[in-house]
Amino acid sequence: MNIYEREFVVEDFLCKKGELSLNYIINYFMETSNCQSISLGEDSDNLINKGYTWMIYKWFIKILKYPKAYQRIKVKTWASGFKGINAFREFEMYVEGERIVSASSNFILIDLKKRKPIKIPKEISKIYSINDVKNFDKIERVNEPKDIETINIFDYKILKSDIDINNHMNNSVYAMLLYEALPESFYNIKFTDVNINYVKELKYGDHVCIYVYLEDDKLYFFFKNKEKSELYARACCHYIS
Repeated sequence: MNIYEREFVVEDFLCKKGELSLNYIINYFMETSNCQSISLGEDSDNLINKGYTWMIYKWFIKILKYPKAYQRIKVKTWASGFKGINAFREFEMYVEGERIVSASSNFILIDLKKRKPIKIPKEISKIYSINDVKNFDKIERVNEPKDIETINIFDYKILKSDIDINNHMNNSVYAMLLYEALPESFYNIKFTDVNINYVKELKYGDHVCIYVYLEDDKLYFFFKNKEKSELYARACCHYIS
C-alpha cells in the first residue's frame, strides 16, 4: 500500500484544554511526511541542494475527534499522485486503532532561484511510490462571502518564530491564527473540518489582517494586507460549539 507511519505521544503543552491543537495536528502530519522523505533518502537539505523546496498549497482536514494529552497516536501518510506542478498527499491520525482525523493535501515544488512552482521532475516523483487512494477527491477553492459583514478583523505581525525552513510563515501558523482571529464569544468552539488555500507567502515582519465572516455553520478567514490589495491565504471551517 506504500503507506508510511509513525507513532507519537501527545504532549500536554501542545494541547488546549487537554486536546491537541489544530496547528499541532498539522505539525504531526508534516513531521511524518518529512520522516518518510528522510527514509527515502530525500530530506529537505538534499532537495534544497538540488535547487528545490516543497511548499503546501492546499489542505482539507476532517476532524472526528481531537487526540488528548498523553494519548499515543499513530500518523499515516502516503503520496497519492503527481500531476503537472501538483503533488498530492494523504494523512490519517489514529488513537487505539480508531481513525480520528483524515486529510488531503496539495503540495507544489518551488524552484528556489525563480521562487516559482515548476512541473515536478521525474527524478523527484519517482522517489515516492504512489498509492492512489485519496481521502477527499478535491480540495475546493475558498471564495469570499458576498454581502456579509465581517464578525472580526484581527491584525497580526509575523514573528521570527513563525518562520520555517522556506523563510516564510509556516503553514501550521495559519491554522493557529484561525483561532486567534475569532471573537471572544467563539473561544470554546472546535473546528470539525478545515479547508485552507495558501495564496502568497508571508515573511518576517509582514503585517496581515485576518477578515472573519460567519455564514450559517461556516466560518471564513481571509488573510490580506491592510489595504486589501494582497491576498495571502483563505480558509473555510465548519465548527461545533
